[in-house]
Amino acid sequence: MLRKFLSTSAILTVSVFGAAAAYAQEAAPAEQASADKGAKIEDIVVTAQRQAQSVQQTPLAITAVGGDTLKDRGIVDIDALTRSIPNFNFSRVGSDARVFIRGVGLVGNSAAGFDGRVAIYTDDVVNGRTQAALGSLFDLNRIEVLRGPQGTLYGRNATAGAVNIISNDPTNTLDGYASLTVGNYNLIRAEGAISGPLSDTVSARLAFQTNDRDGFGKNVMTGNPVDSERSRAVRAKLRFEPSETFHFTLTGEYRWEDDNAGGYAFVRPNPFRADVNVARGYVHPSNPRDRAGVDQQFFMENFGLTGNAVLKLSDSLELTSVTGYRYLDQASISSTDNSNSLGTAVDLATGSRQLSQELRLALKSDLIDLVVGGFYFHEKNDFVLDAAVSPLYFGGGQFPLYVGFRSGGAQKTNAYAAFAQGTLHVTDKLGIDIGARYSYEKRSIDQFNLIDFVNVFTRNPAPVVGCPAPAVGGFVPGRTLCYRTSTNSASWSSFDPKVAIHYQISDTVMAYASYSRGFKSGGFDFGQLRPAFDPEKLVDYEGGIKADLFDRRLRLNLAGFYYDYTNLQFNVVRFLPTPGNITINAAKARLYGAEAEITVLPVDDLRLAFNLAWLHNEYRELTDSHPVTNVVTNLAGNQLISAPKYKLVGEVGYTFHPSFADITPRAELSWTSKQQFSHFNLDYMSQPSFWELNLYLDVVRRGDWKVSAYGRNVTNKLYYVANSMASAVYGSFIVGQPAAPATYGLAVTKYF
Repeated sequence: MLRKFLSTSAILTVSVFGAAAAYAQEAAPAEQASADKGAKIEDIVVTAQRQAQSVQQTPLAITAVGGDTLKDRGIVDIDALTRSIPNFNFSRVGSDARVFIRGVGLVGNSAAGFDGRVAIYTDDVVNGRTQAALGSLFDLNRIEVLRGPQGTLYGRNATAGAVNIISNDPTNTLDGYASLTVGNYNLIRAEGAISGPLSDTVSARLAFQTNDRDGFGKNVMTGNPVDSERSRAVRAKLRFEPSETFHFTLTGEYRWEDDNAGGYAFVRPNPFRADVNVARGYVHPSNPRDRAGVDQQFFMENFGLTGNAVLKLSDSLELTSVTGYRYLDQASISSTDNSNSLGTAVDLATGSRQLSQELRLALKSDLIDLVVGGFYFHEKNDFVLDAAVSPLYFGGGQFPLYVGFRSGGAQKTNAYAAFAQGTLHVTDKLGIDIGARYSYEKRSIDQFNLIDFVNVFTRNPAPVVGCPAPAVGGFVPGRTLCYRTSTNSASWSSFDPKVAIHYQISDTVMAYASYSRGFKSGGFDFGQLRPAFDPEKLVDYEGGIKADLFDRRLRLNLAGFYYDYTNLQFNVVRFLPTPGNITINAAKARLYGAEAEITVLPVDDLRLAFNLAWLHNEYRELTDSHPVTNVVTNLAGNQLISAPKYKLVGEVGYTFHPSFADITPRAELSWTSKQQFSHFNLDYMSQPSFWELNLYLDVVRRGDWKVSAYGRNVTNKLYYVANSMASAVYGSFIVGQPAAPATYGLAVTKYF
């Protein structure tokens, strides 16, 4: 299969690349003659390979979205970004933020310390907890999304790829903006920034954002909102530039959220099992956006401090130091079955304290470009979960008695890495990249489980000290409380190489091919007193072309890839010795596909953009007990979770030029094929294919003001970004997270 895939890719590459090259070489004089005429597709400079270069000359699958585009489209969270990037998906389930690239992403519990497979960087600092990085996006220079394993330069848990979030730097002249957005569901969003010099050597920038929005639903028992939003964020930057050879940027950021986000909505009953709570007289809300039971609540507070120092040692040699600290506290309350039973409450609290340090030495010369570096990462994260495990009925079911359950603990992680990547300039057009990274990671964990069989469940019960630990897999007979503890540690190492070749066919056409490997470390399941699960590996064979044709009126970026995914970490549900999700290393997977990003300016004011993704994915080795029959089932050939086979997005916009401003109406239409949310590929746990239509209108007076109107999901399509199966104790019904309904708003921005 690999040979067939590579052969087919080679044929397509030769034919398409050859045609592009022939055009580029023949049309070069004509392009040069009209270089200053007509509209052109803008270029973006990125630092994806730890050096500044055009996105069109970066030999990997990367999509960069500039700050102006983010504002024009009203993108303030990662969810709204997904339609701009092929094979990129995001979902938020409960308190988890899940990012998928090419079908590879977080399926475990991020709040409990389970690492994602996409490395999220904010101003060059990796975020150990994904949810801390994706709360709100404001005052940004750009976002870079790198698809495919980034084992060399990014390393830690970049199996699927990396996302770089780069904020705006201070400026040497006074400027800024203020923006106000109002919309349905009583949305009020305020955002602004001011930047300028404080002295000849010091400049500063201060930016903020506030979000307030009513809920998309309500709790039918209390009338309180569901899926509301209330957050505050601020970022301050100081840039010291005492000489032409040294500059230091200090960034501090803080974000606070206290609302009714997250939680689980009731999706549908399990067709093969009775809903136990319904049989006992409880009901689920009829509106899929409503909730029942305890009030859904979400709280998150996080802040970070980043120091970025750059010392220019010579014209060709530069030393960079990036120091980062991140703090996160998060808590949530929700109902696991979304019924009017109060016996299914879950309280979750998690915290993270993270310190990282990276040193890079960069050499740039005519013969070779070289980056050599070292990396250190330390994190301590803790986790406490309180839950009512199940309602038990006595005396004919006249009164409930809830089994109280608490689990939690603290985990420490220390990770070290050394890396190097060099580009050998064989000729002016031909380059060879060779890179490698050695990683070492150690984790230790202290955790406990507490179960109360007698006392009526109340939230946050204090752990009882002195309860004897039971035998493994059992409980202490005759005891009211069982308190089990576990202390464990494990370590792993990995060597991950990369080899790539790229050829600049012309000034505007480049082709590349690469081999790379990604590594995701092992870990522990919080609340499950088990040994550590093992690391996983992903090997990527990839090829692509990047072409700007017809005087940069047509941009054609194509990529094809083949993944060999082994020792895949996988979440399964187990009831013994402790109920819940556990991670096993029992799967192999194969993924291959293609992506196309196409931008066309057929005439000066008309812009067409398309991104198309095809993804074939399947488990090659995987067995698990079927959630209904409990029969061990061979799942080889099944589709991966949150990995649609096709995703198509098209956008059209036209700009009019009256005397007072530029007016651009735009329409964006996307189609996503069927997605699976269970490795068993159950129809009742999948999301059928769906269309989504978004409309935009921008009125812009450059450098002065802008008015933007938007309507997202204007047809009010109800679809789910993720779902899961509830405990068999309640009937294994399906709960999930619906995407936002139709939303619309108007933003007014003033620049100064």
